[in-house]
Amino acid sequence: MKRALILILPIVLTAFWAVLSAHPIVAAQSTSESATFLNTVIDPGVAVGSLKIGDTRERALELFPKKAEDQEWDDACGSTIDWVDTTNPMGRGDLFIRMKKGKIFQIESSTTRFHTAEGITTFDQPSKVAGAYKDLRAWVLLTPPVPSLGDRPLIFWGDKKRGITFVLAYDPQRQKRYVYKVMVFVPGHDFCPELEKPNSPKWQSIAPYSLEPPIELEPQ
Repeated sequence: MKRALILILPIVLTAFWAVLSAHPIVAAQSTSESATFLNTVIDPGVAVGSLKIGDTRERALELFPKKAEDQEWDDACGSTIDWVDTTNPMGRGDLFIRMKKGKIFQIESSTTRFHTAEGITTFDQPSKVAGAYKDLRAWVLLTPPVPSLGDRPLIFWGDKKRGITFVLAYDPQRQKRYVYKVMVFVPGHDFCPELEKPNSPKWQSIAPYSLEPPIELEPQ
């Protein structure tokens, strides 16, 4: 039996390496993806996983190679890469990489692949954020509501000093808010909320830890 295994093992290994040699691109992609996701922690003001604030566009594409479903565009805040997380076993999500002059100034995770040190990720309850992060400010973005995000204005809970913001969307079925995105940005600086400039009249400060805008700010 042992002799049979000794004879079979080299054959299996040879076949395995032959497959990898025949498909070097697949092998390289698998290795690259594994390295990219060794670190999945969201670090306020610093990084999302291995991608850091201040990294170049080239570095972003090295860590997150562009696929057919990914998109890139210019916008009011600079330029954006939308990397679609198609291999997440928990379900698809997105990583939005915002850049100015080729350097990353803001990263937004709406995939469960990435999480804060406290374990906060997309789809978590706001109460989990409130329990882990003290002295957060709150804002509401008064752009037209999006059906896929609950047809309610997005709410933002953030700490500019630390460089982190949690974006809260609405689930109509459960009638509750949930974490839609976790954003990191340069500490002490303004961030770009959903491609709106911070000085936009659509961007309004509200009471800390509010889950809804006050009546006077409700969309008509």
